[in-house]
This record gives sequence, C-alpha cells and structure tokens, in this order.
Amino acid sequence: MGNAVDIRIAAGAEEIGLAMMLKDLLAQNMEQRPEKIPDFQKLSIDVGLIISDAEVEITLSFSGGRLIIYPGLKKGAGLVITAGSDTIMALSNLKIKGGMPYYFDKTGREVALAMVTGRLKVKGMLFHFPSLIRISRVMSVQ
Repeated sequence: MGNAVDIRIAAGAEEIGLAMMLKDLLAQNMEQRPEKIPDFQKLSIDVGLIISDAEVEITLSFSGGRLIIYPGLKKGAGLVITAGSDTIMALSNLKIKGGMPYYFDKTGREVALAMVTGRLKVKGMLFHFPSLIRISRVMSVQ
C-alpha cells in the first residue's frame, strides 16, 4: 500500500461541516506529516463522534489505509467519543511526545480536565486503547 491513504465522505455526510473539516484535516495531516501514515494504515475500527453542543453524530470507519466518514453513529462502533466542539478541537491540537498524547501543557491539561469532569467521554477506551492512541497520533496536527 505504500504511503497511500484514502479518505472519503459517505453520502449524506457531505452536509455535515464536521465531517468535511475532519476529512480535510486528516488529508492535510497525512500529506504534511507522512510519518503518521503507518498509524493510519494500521487502524481498523469504527469511531463514533458525538458533538454534544452541536447535536452532530458521525462515524469514522477506518480500514487498512481507508477512512470513510458516515453520517450518524454506526452500530457496534469500537470507540465512541462524546464531547463539545471546543474539546474535539482541543483533541486535534494535543501534542504527541514519545508516541503518546502529552497532557502536561495547556491543551493537554484542558483535555485531561474534560475527561475528569465528564465533558469528554470515551466509550470503549479500555478495550481499544492501542487504536485510541493511533487515532490521537493521526488526528493531532502537532
């Protein structure tokens, strides 16, 4: 597969601003940071995103170098992340150090506080922790 990644928007999701923004963010990340591509290619999981303050739900369906963004939540998603739009944006700004999310700067502390206070919920985190770390690395613009 080399450095190929395939990011698509499913029918119905092109009307969702978040879906389009994530498609662009990920495509740009893979182009500008090719070292992230191996993590992207190893992902094989459905990730539901619920943006609580915007009443938006999408599913990121990763499969061996391909991502399709669907409207709504797909049944059986391995990870479901629920948060407000500000917290979701903070996740994309989370620094990665030593291959892991870094929680010791301003953005990292905000994300950690959101988790502790329940403003950020990650269902399936214990069962899919390696995928969660890969997604964090792929999504981070840092």
